[in-house]
Amino acid sequence: MSSERVSGSRRGGPLPDRVEPLRPERLGDAADVLAAALAEDPGFRHLFPDDRRREHELRGLYRMTLSDTLRHGRAFVTVLDDEITGAVALYAPGTYPMTTARWWRLAGRIAALALRTRTHAFGLIKFGDLTSEGVPTDSWYVEALGVRPDMQLQGRGKALMAQVFELVDSSGGTGYLETTKPANVEYYRALGYEPVRAPIPLAPGGPFIHPMARAVVTDRNHDLVGKHA
Repeated sequence: MSSERVSGSRRGGPLPDRVEPLRPERLGDAADVLAAALAEDPGFRHLFPDDRRREHELRGLYRMTLSDTLRHGRAFVTVLDDEITGAVALYAPGTYPMTTARWWRLAGRIAALALRTRTHAFGLIKFGDLTSEGVPTDSWYVEALGVRPDMQLQGRGKALMAQVFELVDSSGGTGYLETTKPANVEYYRALGYEPVRAPIPLAPGGPFIHPMARAVVTDRNHDLVGKHA
């Protein structure tokens, strides 16, 4: 898919960023953006309780995620002046959860991540199991979406999701994602996702995983409305 400029900034003018597929050599930059963007999400605050280490640990997690996404899914980034400002990782139907062979391919990265996160590895395993169990194998799964914290609420998240919807809607498919941030539920509802079952607790008192699905869209001229991200 070719790079393009998209509209939808907070000020109403065109977003200055271009949207393009993630190149392998920029994987680390995209992982850094996702780690910074998602470091304060309730789920990750629960799983990575040490504020001093959380973003570093998330970088390792998203390097692993994006490495697999580049091989078996799709990843897009927003870019401004050659700096990555946002990223989304997407899996097509039938490509998530990862197969045993894919886990073996990531063995080195998994070992490095386990070393960094050894104090709360059990929580990560539980989180991964809950996610893998809930993702419909016939849906396009948004595994991660994030925008650099100092550039949020200006339309970059919606620009990335527009790329997702191009793929989902052209295939006549359904969409699925999960969030642990309650405020994101309304954001994603504005993009056509709806809660599909009761929130899933990561601990007895929360935080909770909110599963959301997007139905097949027959009118591909639909507008993206709602909050900016």
